[in-house]
Amino acid sequence: MSFSYLLLSIVFSTLINLIFNWFKTYQINKIQAIVVNYFVCFVIGFSFSDQKEIIRNLSTEWFQYCFILGTLFVAIFFCMALTTEKFGVSVNAVSTKMSVVIPVIFVSFFTGENISFVFVIGLIFSLISIYLITQKEKSTWSKKLTYLPILVFLGSGTIDTSLKILESSYSHEIPLSTITYSIFLGAFIIGFFVLLLTSYFKFNQWNTKSTMAGIVLGVPNYFSIFFLLYSIQAFSMKSSFVFGINNIAIVLLSTIFSVIIFKEKLSFKNKLGIFTSVLSIILIAYAS
Repeated sequence: MSFSYLLLSIVFSTLINLIFNWFKTYQINKIQAIVVNYFVCFVIGFSFSDQKEIIRNLSTEWFQYCFILGTLFVAIFFCMALTTEKFGVSVNAVSTKMSVVIPVIFVSFFTGENISFVFVIGLIFSLISIYLITQKEKSTWSKKLTYLPILVFLGSGTIDTSLKILESSYSHEIPLSTITYSIFLGAFIIGFFVLLLTSYFKFNQWNTKSTMAGIVLGVPNYFSIFFLLYSIQAFSMKSSFVFGINNIAIVLLSTIFSVIIFKEKLSFKNKLGIFTSVLSIILIAYAS
C-alpha cells in the first residue's frame, strides 16, 4: 500500500505539469484558475475528512502552520504557471524537481535519517538526468525572468520540507486528511484576497473558461498532496526515498507524456537523461 501512495502522488503531480501546459494554449487566467483550484481542493478534502470542525481548528497551532504553508502554495503555484508559460514545461519541471536536495538535506541533518553512499550517488544521477532531460537545442528564454525558476526551486523545496515537518509534528494527533484540507483552505483564503486586489473587485472579469480550468487542476492537485503526505507517513524513516523517487519519476513521466501528447522532440541529451533517470530510480530504491 505504501508504494501505491507514492505511485498515485507521482501520477497526479505529472497531470499538474501537463495541465499547466494547456493553460497557455487556451489563454487561461492563471490567478482565477489557481483560486478555483484551491477551493476545489478544500471541498474534496473536507468531504473526505471525518473532522469538520473548521472554526475550532482556526485557533490551533497546527492550523497556523497550514495557513502559512497555504500562502506559500499560492505563491509557488503562480510562479510555476508563469515559469511554464515563459520557459516551458521542462524548465518548470527541472526547477521544481531539482529542489529535492532541500528536503533530503533537511531529513539528513535534522531528523537523523540514514542516507547511504549509494543513495547519494542515485541522487546525483537524478539531478544530472533532470538537467539532461530539460535541455533544449534552441532557447528563447528571457534572462530578465530567470528569477521565476529560482523562486520555484526554493519554494518547492520549502514546501516539501514543510510537509515533512507537519507530518512528523502533528499527524499523531490530527488526521492527515484534516491537515490536507486545512492547507488548501489557507491557500484558498489567501488566493481569494489576492484575486480581489488584482481585479479591483471587478467580478465581471471572471470567466467560465478559467473556472473550468481551475476545477480540472484542483482534482489532481489535491490528490498529489494527499498521497504525498501519506507516502511520507508510510515511509516515515525513509522520507528521502519518497522525495527522491517522487521528484525524478515526475520529470520522467512528464517528459514521456510531453513527447506523446505535445509531440515534443527528444535530443540525444534528452534520451541520455531518460536513461540516467531510470538508473537513478534503481539506485535510490536499492539504497532505501
